[in-house]
Amino acid sequence: MKPTWIIQTNMEGVDTGPMVDVVSAQGMLAIPIEHTTGMLYDFSPYDHQDCILFYGDIDFVRQVQKTAPFIPGAWCNFYNMKCSTYYAYFGEQLLNKNYIMMPVGDLLRRWDEFVIPGYPHVFVRPDSGAKPFSGHVIKYGEKHKIQAIIETVGPETLVVVAPSKPIVSEYRFVICEKKVIAGCQYLPVELPIYPTPSLRLACVIANHDWQPDLCYTVDIAEHDGQMYLLEINSFSCAGLYQCDIGVVVQYASLAAKFEWNDYVDPINN
Repeated sequence: MKPTWIIQTNMEGVDTGPMVDVVSAQGMLAIPIEHTTGMLYDFSPYDHQDCILFYGDIDFVRQVQKTAPFIPGAWCNFYNMKCSTYYAYFGEQLLNKNYIMMPVGDLLRRWDEFVIPGYPHVFVRPDSGAKPFSGHVIKYGEKHKIQAIIETVGPETLVVVAPSKPIVSEYRFVICEKKVIAGCQYLPVELPIYPTPSLRLACVIANHDWQPDLCYTVDIAEHDGQMYLLEINSFSCAGLYQCDIGVVVQYASLAAKFEWNDYVDPINN
């Protein structure tokens, strides 16, 4: 069975039109759909045993996961995308390996402890892979930004706190079935290329015994002449920048068929 792709066409900052075209060109059904925050979907017209793959923003994927019983559905394991999950496996490769985790309310209370001579800035990001706020650098005199985070997500939200480190460039790689299938540079500019050391680190992550999902994305950052793991993201919610969309769709579709066969065929037989 060939997978059907259901693709959100109004993702902020992501043009999914080329993906729709590529899926169709490879002989599969591509269903474009617009999404508004909180929208729920009726998937009753579809056979629940169909092989369907979703691609869209975080809210779209959250909503379809509530109502869509398809295999594979969306490759977006929010638990495994938490820093507190994958940091346990890739601590040595992390850019922010000297981190502390705590509720953001406690960070506000202990703020003066984290601003020490030589480290006038700290990097703060949410533990959650759903990214309720964007990770960013906060200076000593910007304590009000911590309060702003609290007002947005609540004092109990777990955050990662680490010394700020300058980044020269950032690269995104797509991993399917423990294989790096595509990559590109996305900062400081988008380019369809990447240096060998960044690919080498992506392969280390892809070859690890623990994997966050069947397909996912990895961001690699260059700091002080070395490559480090910046973060792990889902497949179904991640922008592809200048990655080869044809290759991504080809391998992701094969992975979707593999997962579908693994789960659905034994039931049918």
